[in-house]
Amino acid sequence: MKLKPGVDVLGIKPELLLGLQVAEAVYASHGVELVVTSVTDGQHRRGSLHYQGLAADLRVHGLPGERSVREGMAREIGEALGVDFDVVYEGHGTPGAHVHLEFQPKEDR
Repeated sequence: MKLKPGVDVLGIKPELLLGLQVAEAVYASHGVELVVTSVTDGQHRRGSLHYQGLAADLRVHGLPGERSVREGMAREIGEALGVDFDVVYEGHGTPGAHVHLEFQPKEDR
């Protein structure tokens, strides 16, 4: 796993670290190195879990460009982590495309 230069991990929570380790294993199974592009840094929507150390963005450059492949990898990471994690592929076709990973426990369990 690599961090993009400038990525700040100060305040990262253990739950997110677990999520990143699982994501790293999924990326590796596809022959791609995981690059984290944002954790607690950057600009995100108000109330974003990034600011609480519970969300990260993952690079998709280097993955096959088909949307279905990228969405499939996001789904694979989410299935491995379970219901308390949200994992989505965002921004298809834009320079900012990425996989968003966040730990957000569900209250209705």
